[in-house]
Amino acid sequence: MIPFVKTHALGNDFILVDQNSCTSDYPALARRICHRHFGIGADGLILWSQAGDIFKLRIFNCDGSEAESSGNGLRCTAAHLIESGRWPGEEIRLETVAGIYTLKRVGNEFEADMGEPSVSSMINYPMKVNNHNVAITVCSTGNPHCSLFVEELDETEVNIIGPLLENHSLFPNRTNVEFIHVLNRKEIEVAFWERGVGPTYASGTGSCGATVACVLNEKTDRQITVHTKAGTLRVEWPENGRLKLTSTANIVAEGQYLE
Repeated sequence: MIPFVKTHALGNDFILVDQNSCTSDYPALARRICHRHFGIGADGLILWSQAGDIFKLRIFNCDGSEAESSGNGLRCTAAHLIESGRWPGEEIRLETVAGIYTLKRVGNEFEADMGEPSVSSMINYPMKVNNHNVAITVCSTGNPHCSLFVEELDETEVNIIGPLLENHSLFPNRTNVEFIHVLNRKEIEVAFWERGVGPTYASGTGSCGATVACVLNEKTDRQITVHTKAGTLRVEWPENGRLKLTSTANIVAEGQYLE
């Protein structure tokens, strides 16, 4: 039996497990435990372990691939560790393969320092994906992101173009994809295709990637609200600065997973 905690951040859901309590075949465990019909069901599995005043995380998508980071997953983990009393303060440091992130609880939300984005030369870069002409903006916010602007959000388009871009030869390690509809200088709405997952209700690093794309293409200000299927996130990217991501994270259930 593996003790677990089920969490979500705006519908982007994760299963949290103490790394010391489970098998070392983590990709296989992620595929089983995250399965919507034969497991608990989630977009991803997060294994955590404490090392002094830092908690180390390993993040696995539901297909078993390992992710470098997850903005929503970080907030979910912070919520669990703080609210369970495993960490006594309001501020916590979490380490993924992408680096160390500092998060703090502010009311019923969690604010995450997401670091400095890495910007590529692909800004409004035109390309053809099968029969679809798109213009993409590429960056990294701990993990890779490919953003494109649309006149309206269309699930059919997301489900067709999302996997084509995720697996395009331009991205040898695959990529996350954001479909951005700009509402005004301070608000956008985004649909997400997550690498190793598929369509998701929300994405933290994806919201950061969408914000970077909007600023680079001069479509919004540097502090914006990102509307997703299940709620909003706030992203700030000061000039030559670090991304800040703020939104909620919720504990859903605790239990024992029977392997």
